Amino acid sequence: MIQFPKRARTFGLALMLAASVLSMSAVSAFAVDNNPDPGVRCAAKIGPGEYEFYLPGERATDINGNKWVCGPDGQWFRDYSSIIVRPPTFLTKATYIYRTVAFRG
Repeated sequence: MIQFPKRARTFGLALMLAASVLSMSAVSAFAVDNNPDPGVRCAAKIGPGEYEFYLPGERATDINGNKWVCGPDGQWFRDYSSIIVRPPTFLTKATYIYRTVAFRG
């Protein structure tokens, strides 16, 4: 049997240890689930027995014109981001009386 010097054996052992540590970290890195699909869907009935499915964050409009957003839990909620809010108008008493009288005839 061939005898290796102590320095060569130590280097070989350190090399094998480093390779095993790197392979363990590589295995755990590949085991991470990087799938962007959350698996959650919102269902919208489009006809008798027919449904469309939406991912979270997608928007839909129903037959009445109401806008909805698919939530992260698979439930629909109203889309208030498209509502236009106008500032209140302040009428003077004279303007209010004029409009009231003018529309009565």
